[in-house]
Amino acid sequence: LQNVIANKINQSTDTNFGSLLKAAQVRNDKVILTYIDKLNFYREFRNLLTHKTFNSEEAIAIPSISLIEDIKEITEKIKHPKKVKDLFLNEVVTFNQEDKLSSVLEVVKARRYSQFPVFNSNQLIGIISENGITNFLANSIDDDLISIKETSIKNILDADEEKDLYEVITENKSIFDIESIFNKRVNEGKTAYLLLISKGNSILSGDDVVGIITPWDIPTIIENK
Repeated sequence: LQNVIANKINQSTDTNFGSLLKAAQVRNDKVILTYIDKLNFYREFRNLLTHKTFNSEEAIAIPSISLIEDIKEITEKIKHPKKVKDLFLNEVVTFNQEDKLSSVLEVVKARRYSQFPVFNSNQLIGIISENGITNFLANSIDDDLISIKETSIKNILDADEEKDLYEVITENKSIFDIESIFNKRVNEGKTAYLLLISKGNSILSGDDVVGIITPWDIPTIIENK
């Protein structure tokens, strides 16, 4: 465990365990900080085993099988933390701003999808959602009947106040980072925030979007930490 932590934060494996944990806190290593309470317990228990004995031959405490297994599990999670691509890659339907509302509604009905990235040529310009579509339709009642077949996605996007509540992340990002992003955005009051998963460093077309993570996915993140 000590070697794994040292390698993760680029420290010498000869560094004592307590100093490694302090270095991880300074670096704000989200994976290690997730388990910091347990790691401090392991450190104290190891010190007890190393320095305290009833006599010269008998240790004051012996680690249980369950504790040993717990240490192995935490070691593996720190060494190989799960990434976005392990959990959240899925098909994403995208649209061009000139596409019609009717096309979006057909996908909503057939696939139960609720968020859609929108492009202007090869530029990502926003996200439309079921909620955004509903608000657009509700606000259009006073104007007159609208034509769903003639209404463009751009019309909806222009009226959607939540169209920019997203950011792009790579598929190799740790799920610990994802939890941190959502916690920050929720504290800012951005409860509808989305993460678009890119298979590269940028999104230049619909093919570059390989998944969407929403706040509804937080339980999955917690289960896999």
